[in-house]
Amino acid sequence: MRAPLLLLAVLGCGNGSAPVPQNVSTSSTLRVDPTQPLGWLAFATTPTRNDDDIVPAYVIASAHPLITLAPPTELPPTASVLGPTGGITPFKVGAAAKVLYGCDGNALEVTTLDGPRLTPGVAWILPPAMPPGWSPAPLPIVADASSATQRRYAIGPLTFALARTGDHTGTLTIARDARTIHTAPFERHLMEGADRAPIDLASGGPGIPEPVAAWAIAPDGPVLLTVLQPGYEGSTLSVLLVEGASARPIESLSTYLYYCAF
Repeated sequence: MRAPLLLLAVLGCGNGSAPVPQNVSTSSTLRVDPTQPLGWLAFATTPTRNDDDIVPAYVIASAHPLITLAPPTELPPTASVLGPTGGITPFKVGAAAKVLYGCDGNALEVTTLDGPRLTPGVAWILPPAMPPGWSPAPLPIVADASSATQRRYAIGPLTFALARTGDHTGTLTIARDARTIHTAPFERHLMEGADRAPIDLASGGPGIPEPVAAWAIAPDGPVLLTVLQPGYEGSTLSVLLVEGASARPIESLSTYLYYCAF
């Protein structure tokens, strides 16, 4: 259930792609080799979820504390996992299973992992062999400014800023230590019957990117950033590796979660 990388010309229906313009900055001396495996994305689940609960699309209900869309054959027998908060936690890789998600009996085909409950949300299964200098840790995501036309988040050394440029378009800018290193457009592509009002960045919704998980690979080092791109029928989770002078997409960690027909 993986989709091509969509960061960041965001389609309202959750499908699409765009070029990734990049600028240059200076910071973060640690570099990640482009051939370095970066592990797998996972989901720290919540035990139960009512239909009336208002929870993010990436918070999934399951009896299993951790699930991933990666098949069991790709994973080591024991995995080291970082949740959205806390330290590295060992998990035992279990069997394949189906987890209900969305409506009309829709189910995700997942691999289950056994261990303690983590803070619900996006988690990172670390690569089995980490290079010297790595000491990954989660970064808090703090929304520090919000209006219909502007939205900004602080994420450790990063600033993640959205600006509306038209009724249904905007620009994402990522800065590191106050230097812009990545810009990209986003757009809400309306489906038939959708509200045609201008996008409200404070409210979010289809087509509006939102950072949902971030991990520093080392102190003052690269940041692995997960961005939620809601759509009318599902959500895309796109992953960027933000280094000192650039941000590059990690397609192997990005995925699409179909939820329900519009």
